[in-house]
Amino acid sequence: MKNGVLLQKMLENNFNALITFDKNLQHQQNFKKYPITVFVLSARINTYSVLTKLSPAIIALLSKPLIAGAIEIK
Repeated sequence: MKNGVLLQKMLENNFNALITFDKNLQHQQNFKKYPITVFVLSARINTYSVLTKLSPAIIALLSKPLIAGAIEIK
């Protein structure tokens, strides 16, 4: 599924946020058209053991009002 289609389906089904490792998504999509928060995970490798270390940062951001667009999580 292409990113634009995925974001549209998310809107149609009342999703508010997306977590992704795709660092290009934030440059490819118009977040005025898709008002969804996208957490872009930034790590040197895409493994469970590395990415789960980013969970506390995501949880902290989810406790605040969400903003449309990409937020890089390091």
